[in-house]
Amino acid sequence: MPRASDLLLSVSVCAETYKTKIVDLALASSEELRQMAQQQEPLWLFDTNKQTEVLNEVEYKRRFTHLDPTLEEIIKFIANGGPIDMPNFNGNVDIEMGNSSIPSVIEASRAIGIVLVDPINLVHMLMDVDKWSYVFSNIVSKATNLGLLLTGRDGNFNGALQVMSAQFHLPSPLVRPREVYFARYSRQLDFNTWLVTDVSLESVYPNPLVQYKRRPSGCLIHGLQSGLSLVTWVENNVVCDGSIPEMFRQTFKSGVAFSAKRWMLTMERHYDRYAVLQKQQNQLLGQPLQDNNVGKGQKNLMKLAERTIKSYNTIFSSCNENQWMPLSIHGGEDIFVKTNMNLDAPGTPRGVVVMISTSVWLPIPQNDVFKFLRAGGNRWKWDLLSYGCMTRDALHIPSARDPANSVSLVIVEPPNGRTNKSEMFYLQESFTDSTGMYIIFAPVDASAVQYIMKGKDSDSVDMLASGFAVLPCTSEGSILTMAFQLMDEEISTPEYLPPHSVSTANRLVSETVSLIKASLMFNSAF
Repeated sequence: MPRASDLLLSVSVCAETYKTKIVDLALASSEELRQMAQQQEPLWLFDTNKQTEVLNEVEYKRRFTHLDPTLEEIIKFIANGGPIDMPNFNGNVDIEMGNSSIPSVIEASRAIGIVLVDPINLVHMLMDVDKWSYVFSNIVSKATNLGLLLTGRDGNFNGALQVMSAQFHLPSPLVRPREVYFARYSRQLDFNTWLVTDVSLESVYPNPLVQYKRRPSGCLIHGLQSGLSLVTWVENNVVCDGSIPEMFRQTFKSGVAFSAKRWMLTMERHYDRYAVLQKQQNQLLGQPLQDNNVGKGQKNLMKLAERTIKSYNTIFSSCNENQWMPLSIHGGEDIFVKTNMNLDAPGTPRGVVVMISTSVWLPIPQNDVFKFLRAGGNRWKWDLLSYGCMTRDALHIPSARDPANSVSLVIVEPPNGRTNKSEMFYLQESFTDSTGMYIIFAPVDASAVQYIMKGKDSDSVDMLASGFAVLPCTSEGSILTMAFQLMDEEISTPEYLPPHSVSTANRLVSETVSLIKASLMFNSAF
């Protein structure tokens, strides 16, 4: 039986029989998450290889009793359209996962970090589906609020309960996104401590084809001095997916693909940027006009870089009407393409956008690939548009927390004597999220750079982002995913790509891969 559609589910969750079950499930799951966030060994063990805490599944099952619905109860649900009726239901249910011939895998980890924002604003972000998907756009492809069951008390989100659907992705056209329907419940434990809990709805809406389930997961948020938050993030998932490509098996097997650490570092990086922008805004007050414009220019560059990341992440957003297609050319079977028509999206050029992506294995460690690609001085070695030019970092703004996270402005200078080619710039952001290392960039012409550096608003600057994601594979190898966005001057549709566009896409990807491999292999030889 296919899972209920978003529309059907959004109607049914408010029915009283379903609502009661979902509320009971959310309350029990919230209490389980509280204990999991606060307990130490033997429930949580530190894995030295992964450098993170992992769940002791034996201890977990000993402490938390879960009841499985029987086959008869699932059949009754399908026949009658009603919620599971279990006499001993304790509010939390595990079910069999997906195809029984494919073993289920437990992906459970915990991460702790300090986020530069107060608990109230953090809870507001997590309970707002649009803000949540924006902050975690490198993980969340698509998210929808299907229904608000409880509004909360005391004028805030204490006791708020909503039902959501989401898709989680890795940056590659080869890996299908994970889809999940879940309840999210917010609860205030004391004056300065909050708990936000997710739990899948399979105990209320059984689906024998489900491949991804969230057991009680989420975060415990404790307020610190100066408006900071100490966050404990728990991921506790059951996965049954036999469609993972061989290239990515090790990444998933290691548990790092969707680890708690990845969610935590993404959230820290977002609020680090917000804190820097706020600090710059405060410093601009009272400065001389000339210095003020310089500060505003850097602030606007950082805002544009954030938009660049969002543009890049939309490449991997899944949509049933706009799926990846293999390139229809000999040798292009591993290169994927899709198109998008932009008519009125602000900050994006109008017209047909062609998105091209592929993933390749490299016999080079992840960190070496990342260092090579993020260096502005190396761009001419792999960028077809910069080949034969001089490239360098004209501006570099590092993160205070992690120097590997930075915003830079790469200048491409034509070689001496080439008067027919003008300077061009790339706005680039490089960062890590514990799983992947990213180099994301967008071309910006010289006039736009001058406009921004004079303190003008960057919202009016049109851009399309491209970039690289470097994922771990083995200790001596990595997976490089490259994704490009190009304006198509010919008439393309989601079903048809003109021969010239096909040839351009194939040449862009294949030659870029060759240049990167040649440079990295040459460097590794010395």
